[in-house]
Amino acid sequence: MRTAEVFLVDCRPVPTQRVLVLRHGESAWNVERRWQGWCDAPLTELGEQQAAARGRSLAHYGVTPRVIYTSDLGRARRTAEIVAAHLEVPVVADAGFRERNGGDWQGRTADEIDAAWPGLRERWRRGEMTAPPGGEGDDDVLDRFDEAFKRAIDHVGTGLLIIVTHHGLLRVVATRAGADVHTLIPNLGGYWFDLQRGSLHRPEPLAEVVSDGERPAIE
Repeated sequence: MRTAEVFLVDCRPVPTQRVLVLRHGESAWNVERRWQGWCDAPLTELGEQQAAARGRSLAHYGVTPRVIYTSDLGRARRTAEIVAAHLEVPVVADAGFRERNGGDWQGRTADEIDAAWPGLRERWRRGEMTAPPGGEGDDDVLDRFDEAFKRAIDHVGTGLLIIVTHHGLLRVVATRAGADVHTLIPNLGGYWFDLQRGSLHRPEPLAEVVSDGERPAIE
């Protein structure tokens, strides 16, 4: 009689870690609907209020990250500093979390882009283009994010991680994880993600903390 083979299957649950990725507060160029990319503009007074409100909200609900990682661009770094002050945690800046390089669109308003490149911005919004003219493609942005994300996770270990970044980068990261590509993310909006086996899954939109004064997103 043939001896039955026994196959052992690892059925242990995969540990899940939570990651919160936030968009920065309103900047002066957001008000002008001007594409920022790697250029920078300071937060407005409303942007600072948004960051403070988000920090208070996270503290109220007992969100206790070990550290807040942030893009090194000023609008994101300042947002992270304000949120971190309410959570009493340090801030670490990493250029890997920067906004997508906007190429020829950087520094131009939405109207200027539409005049010079008719119809392209709408194609961009529909996810039909992987890069603005002369700018970073989706794969380049994701590769850069993934490298910075690994550095952050190696530092944080198993603790909760918060990242403050930008609309364009957050949108492509969330889309890869399953979010709707058409979703516009408000200032200080973002997603909770499950981290499993080094990858982000199940994007869950964060409830808006400031609902008035928001303006349409332009990277």
